Amino acid sequence: MTDRRGAFAARGFAPLWFSGLCWHWGRWAIAFLASYHVNQMTGSPRMVQLTGAVMWAPLLLGGAIGGVISDRFDRRRTVRLQTALLVPFVAVVGFAERSDQLGIWLLFPFLLFAGVGWVVDMTSRRALVLDIVGPDRLHKAMAWETMALASGVAAGQLLGGAVADRAGVGMAFLGVASMLGVGLFLLMWVPRVPPARPAAAATDRWSDALRDRIFEVVPLGRASEAHQHGRASEAHQHGRASTSTLAELRAGLRLARTNRSLLSILGVTVMANFFMFAYFPAVQLIGDQVNATASQIGIIGSMTGFGMITGSLVTARWGDGRWGIAYSFGVFVAMAMLIVWALSPNVLIAVITLYVASCGSGLFAATQSTLVLTAVSEEMRGRAMGLLSMAIGALPVGTYVLGEVAQQLGARTAVILMASLGLAGLTLWLLIRPEVLQRSGHGVASGPVRG
Repeated sequence: MTDRRGAFAARGFAPLWFSGLCWHWGRWAIAFLASYHVNQMTGSPRMVQLTGAVMWAPLLLGGAIGGVISDRFDRRRTVRLQTALLVPFVAVVGFAERSDQLGIWLLFPFLLFAGVGWVVDMTSRRALVLDIVGPDRLHKAMAWETMALASGVAAGQLLGGAVADRAGVGMAFLGVASMLGVGLFLLMWVPRVPPARPAAAATDRWSDALRDRIFEVVPLGRASEAHQHGRASEAHQHGRASTSTLAELRAGLRLARTNRSLLSILGVTVMANFFMFAYFPAVQLIGDQVNATASQIGIIGSMTGFGMITGSLVTARWGDGRWGIAYSFGVFVAMAMLIVWALSPNVLIAVITLYVASCGSGLFAATQSTLVLTAVSEEMRGRAMGLLSMAIGALPVGTYVLGEVAQQLGARTAVILMASLGLAGLTLWLLIRPEVLQRSGHGVASGPVRG
């Protein structure tokens, strides 16, 4: 499947992509298994939706910090570290469930920790993709990245439901730990790319030294390479202007005010995540409405991934088109079809309608990072991704709101209400801030972008 003219021609993209594939499969399996386990324990729509709210809360609270980490620190090491820390935690959760000890007291802190890893991975991995492939191959690389994410949504829920049905939730979590371990191993073959940031001032050098120790803790047999790269990085840093972490954080937050195109893009992201993607945990609730088994609920949920893959394939073949239009149109399609999905009378209709809705969300997802990364200059990419992470942080809020509405009015009514309000809100936003509709995603900004 490697296209010598495409992203896989770039050295290091293949292991990075396959590592990301393991990460996405594992992350979405965690989300499915947690919501399924809580639904079996409590039967409460509020508690089921809270699993998503807790896991995605760090996107809102930590996105800007994650962006600064991406720009200041070695992105490959950052991704390696967060994966290495998550693997044993997933295994602990698996063993706890096997011994009937997996309660809310352990599961929710685990989901919060996994959510922090999501922020770090998202801001660092996607900026690393651009570092590896360059701007000319970015749109194809991001289409492949979105396909990896979408396949994770599909496989994570499909396999999670199947394994949970046959071997139990605990064994499924242990399988996730193994999968993440494979992803960590693959990162050994990803080349190091120096962070595109100024060197720290003298007052910050103690933190840089501490950082170097922290981010080298994963013993993957590459100590000599890391030492050699450390020397090159140190020489690289001496020729840059001084800065501080707080100054970089402020600069990243200022992007949302000064870059009109970026603001327009992020506004669509907020609408999509608050009103559209909040349905993720509700798959369990709609599954109950159509009397689905665990495996059937996994099949219904997996349509999110298969639909997104379809949308990504369309985007990958589209060429350098009007990405902003595809980005916005995809959200309209998805929210309209979610209304139909919520009214599904049986499993088959639920599967078909969620697949069509997810084709729209695939157009949205495949163009999102490309639009953000090409709307800012090189040194601001990580911080722009941090802002994107914060915009995606509307997801836990929307998830919680949907859960509260479902608790009072039922799951079907909650999904219909959220999707309907989302359609109205997105229309209003594009009338106020239409800049995203003019973006093509072709060419990377080299300086401030204001429209």
